[in-house]
Order: sequence, then structure tokens, then C-alpha cells
Amino acid sequence: MNKILDYLNKGISDLHPYEPGRSIDDVIAEYKPEKVVKLASNENPLGASPKAIKALEAASDSLHLYPDGDSKNLKLLIAKHESVDIDNIIIGNGSNEVLELAARAFLNKDSSAVMSKHAFAVYKIVTQSNGSKIIEVPTTDWKHSLNDFSNYFEDSTRICFIANPNNPTGTYNSHDEVETLMLKIPSSVLVILDLAYFEYVEEDDYVDTNRLLSKFPNLLITKSFSKIQGLASLRIGYGFADKSLIQALNKIRQPFNSNSLAQEAACYAIQDNEHIDKSVKLNAEQRSYLMKKLTHMGMDCIPSHGNFISFKGPFNSEKLFIDLMKQGVIVRPVALYDMPEYIRVTVGTEDENKYFLQKLSEVLS
Repeated sequence: MNKILDYLNKGISDLHPYEPGRSIDDVIAEYKPEKVVKLASNENPLGASPKAIKALEAASDSLHLYPDGDSKNLKLLIAKHESVDIDNIIIGNGSNEVLELAARAFLNKDSSAVMSKHAFAVYKIVTQSNGSKIIEVPTTDWKHSLNDFSNYFEDSTRICFIANPNNPTGTYNSHDEVETLMLKIPSSVLVILDLAYFEYVEEDDYVDTNRLLSKFPNLLITKSFSKIQGLASLRIGYGFADKSLIQALNKIRQPFNSNSLAQEAACYAIQDNEHIDKSVKLNAEQRSYLMKKLTHMGMDCIPSHGNFISFKGPFNSEKLFIDLMKQGVIVRPVALYDMPEYIRVTVGTEDENKYFLQKLSEVLS
């Protein structure tokens, strides 16, 4: 027995690690389908920004050099995009790293974090790995019940996580709901507003980040280049908040945490409005199409404001997951999120969605 494991930090030994979606290579190796459509990880079916791809083709001459440790060029573009100062921004190895940095900074064995039930799994992981108590708030119609959040706060609470829209439910909260919560809770609690899927929300009452930041220095907003910009494999995201908070997080950020290729691609992707608009349009059309078809098939779908839909029906979710993989369709069971009856499917292209629906019909017949 390895005795050193007896001294693991509290919370790590029984931590359930994040489970990524199955890869195309894995499914081909195990089931050998003729064709594979991956609709498991909420990736952009149109791929990366063409401008970003072109930029990467010209970036090979500098691979022997360390990246800009401050990501200055990217931060300048983000600052313009978000209408904030460059000192309000931190770059992460994916937005997940920003979540982890915040957890490392404020959570420990004597603290707690509040989050919604069925929220993004990483919130639990970063909380438990720091030895902190997880406090989950029940949802209302699968939606974050922000009006109830303050009732669950304890004296030890240091972080409150809000996913907007939430993965895997696809539900969102309005600006007024978020602001009302911010006014209720102590300024000593850091609120992390995770907006990884914000581009897909079409509602007019969605959050206004600048209005919130101007009022609340205890707010950290995170965004990702992995979704609509299609740069998931490069792992880059960012957070923005009050300058003093960003300065504190930068103290524990690893040097060169974002690589040169990711920075370069993100610089072009954030400016590629044509690709972003095309992706938003495709998602809106195909999400509506999938909702209609799934509902017609007798599925119970959670109305989604992201690029995915979670649904249940007359099936065992784990069996359906495997049966679909055998047919070359990768989706995502979400039992990890206390939703054992549900399957989550990413909104793909029209051809991908039709293939998924065809195979779903076949395996259920």
C-alpha cells in the first residue's frame, strides 16, 4: 500500500473525476461503426473559425519560443469586445482553469460553496478538491432557483457558482434574477457567473455583464473559446472582474498557462463575426428542429437555450447510450448530474441531426 495516499488533501480521495464524452477514436475502436457522428460534448458542428485556422497555419515558425505569459494581444481584443479595461481580464487554459483558480484562492477545509443541483460538474470538483463543503440548491423546472440561493448560504460560504445557461439542463436566468441575488448576498461571497454558452441565448432579458460588473466587485464572469468559436482542443478561455480580484487570481496563475497557438487562434476567432453569426443561426434552427422531432417521438425535452438538448423517454439511458454508439452516434448520458433518466445531445448540422434521429428511431423500435 502506498502510505503517501493516506495524506491526500481532504476531499480528493473520494472525488468523482470529470467524465468527458467518448471520443470518435474510442467508439471506432470498440464498436467499428461505418460512420461516426459525435454529438456528445457541445462542440461547434461548423468547426473552428476559418480565420483562426488560417492564422494557425502561419504560426509554426515560433513553436520554439515561450508564449506571451500575459496574453497581452488577446487581452486587448477581449477588452474591446467586453468594453472593459485590460486589467479586468485573466486568461485561462479553458474557462475551467479560471474556475479552479478562484476555488484555490477562496476555498479551503473551513469554507463552503453554493451551486444549483444539476449544475456543471466542475463546480463540485473544484470545491471538493479544496476540502470545502458543497451546498446544492434544488432547481425549479430544471432552472437555477436564484431567489432561493441566499437561503442556503452559511457563514462559511465563500463562492457561489451560477451557470447561465446551465449545462446540462440548458436553462437560463434573466438579468433581474442575477442582480436580485447579488443584492441579497454578502459582498464577502464571490459569485462566479459562468457564461460558456451565452452566445446561444436569444432572449432580451439575458444578463448585461457590464451593468453587473459596475455594481458588484465580488463578481467574476467566465467565458470560453471552446464552444461557439470552436477552439475546444486548444483550451483557452477567460474571466473578467474587478481589477483587484483579477490581480489576486494572477498571483496563483501558472506562468505560460495559455499557449501561443491558442492565443493566436483566439485573437482571430473573437473577431470572426461571420463565423459566430453563422453558428448562432445554425444552432437556433437546428435546436428548434431537434426539439420538434424529439417531442414528436414522445420524448420529454428540457427547453434549452444552449447548443444541446437533454431529454428522457421510453428507454434506459445507459443502454441507449451504448446502442447509439454501436450505430455510430455518440451522445451523453447525464447520470453524473443526478439526471439518470436523461440523455444529452449536442445540436449538430442538419445532416448530423437527421442521422441521430434516424438511429434513435431504429434502436428504439
